[in-house]
Amino acid sequence: MITQTELKRLFDYRDDGNLIRKIATGGQCGKIGQVVGSISISKDRPDKKYLSTKIKGKVYRVHRLVFLWHNSYLPEQLDHINRITLDNRIENLRPATISENASNRKIFSSNTSGAKGVSWHKISKKWFVYIDINKKRKNIGYFDDFELAELVSLEAHDKFHGAFAI
Repeated sequence: MITQTELKRLFDYRDDGNLIRKIATGGQCGKIGQVVGSISISKDRPDKKYLSTKIKGKVYRVHRLVFLWHNSYLPEQLDHINRITLDNRIENLRPATISENASNRKIFSSNTSGAKGVSWHKISKKWFVYIDINKKRKNIGYFDDFELAELVSLEAHDKFHGAFAI
């Protein structure tokens, strides 16, 4: 694991979220003054792209290095507040639990209602509101009115996910 001291010896941070190489490592990608990282695709989420770089044979995601550069620790998870995984500005990064990070996801493409946590329940012919907490689905209720269901969903997300609610 790289330390903050070693990281600051190797790189400078720019306000646009990029790390800039201070020491040459050889090859085309290792010149002084170059932006660090190349785009890699997440194995578990192919729709997610991150900047990654290799330091002493170990691969690191650049957003984690940016966070460590500014702080003296690395949390288990980091959340990109605006959900843009290539935006590594420090003000866009925050420590998160796995559950918090998952609650800051965009609406899935399979969602047909257009509201997070709201779906049409065919049997009852009502709008069903739910929320996922720590990988468990919690039933919030059934509603005749879509706008009310959407409002209840937003309130539930705010209550259970706080700053990570969408």
